[in-house]
Amino acid sequence: MFKVLFCMDKGFRDYQQDCIYIDGEIFQLEYMKCPQERKINQKSAVFAVCDGMGGLSEGEKASSFVCRMLKKCGIPFSKDSIYRVLFRIQKKFESSGFVWSGTTVAGVVMNGFKGIIFNAGDSRVYKYTDERLIYLSHDHSYVQSLVDKGIISYQEAFYYPEKYIVEFGIGDLFSPDWKKGKKPYIVEDKLEENEAYLICTDGLSDYIPDSQIHYLLYPDPLKNFKRLIDQLDKVKSDNYSVILVKAC
Repeated sequence: MFKVLFCMDKGFRDYQQDCIYIDGEIFQLEYMKCPQERKINQKSAVFAVCDGMGGLSEGEKASSFVCRMLKKCGIPFSKDSIYRVLFRIQKKFESSGFVWSGTTVAGVVMNGFKGIIFNAGDSRVYKYTDERLIYLSHDHSYVQSLVDKGIISYQEAFYYPEKYIVEFGIGDLFSPDWKKGKKPYIVEDKLEENEAYLICTDGLSDYIPDSQIHYLLYPDPLKNFKRLIDQLDKVKSDNYSVILVKAC
């Protein structure tokens, strides 16, 4: 069983370009009474967020498309299956008629306390523990490439002026990268009893540092999720989508 809390808001943008996927349910609202809550009484489940990009409503359509494809395809619990599903979604996107658009995607495929984390772009998956917030996904972004090369630190990346440059995702924008063999980031993980996954678009991770996210959620992320959202509402600018998942 899984306890799930989630929230989304369009911030000060004209469009809600984020989309949330909660194991078969899709949400794309400008405003949402937060937090929303779900209890999923099954052993396996899939959770994801998408952050669309493109002119006018193309970003909104792109993120919604990927969430609808996640629902249609389903994802078996294996790293190879996740890659094949995401590759299939990319190919469907390329033939869908979208022009010059794309979306990030980040999520977790759960099987009991085991999780497989996946992402393409700069939407993120964290693991909340009593000690700290652990960054499990890996951004496909210009600033992350600087961190990987040792040019700046992970902490410095939060304040870097060009941290908004996304270098990979799903969509026709990223077709050349997929054709060159670039792949989503996929990694296995496992939750302990008091731990939880936090899945979010950059509307959270670009505005509140990891250490403060942990501080706001500590010592009980389910009870303190609203405290995180209340703080985010004070600093928000971009669309944001946040999911908290705890296995029981």
